[in-house]
Amino acid sequence: MGIRRRILNKLKIIAGGEERPASQYSTATPPGGEAPRKAAPPPPPPKFMTDEEATAQIEADVAAHKLLVYMKGTPSAPQCGFSAAVADVFNQLGVPYETRNVLDDPAIRKQIKEFTDWPTIPQVFVGHEFIGGCDITREMHESGELKTMVEKVLEG
Repeated sequence: MGIRRRILNKLKIIAGGEERPASQYSTATPPGGEAPRKAAPPPPPPKFMTDEEATAQIEADVAAHKLLVYMKGTPSAPQCGFSAAVADVFNQLGVPYETRNVLDDPAIRKQIKEFTDWPTIPQVFVGHEFIGGCDITREMHESGELKTMVEKVLEG
């Protein structure tokens, strides 16, 4: 006797002696339970920007914000140590700053590197100008230069 027949024989005993096809057992409503629910359809895939749209978005963001960081993740949930270090620097300064998560759109991640001609992320803009990545930002913070620059930008 095959395994399927043995299972059906046991189910026949449990189910009160009536013989049903195996497909009914998997879809039947359990006693006192709810009917199986249909799975929700998967969400549509996200629409990513073209390279041209991403470049235009980067230009608009840089023009609109005095302090801007392109990073992996967010300040509250950075996705790499370098991004966490830059967020920590700005948090220590206690100034408001904008961030963009490059992991949200591959075109932004690619185009920010071309926009600045800088190969790594995070990328920091102060006063609408690119100043560098993590190491430069930390060095400027340790020397006090970043604080002076940020204060001047926020005053003007």
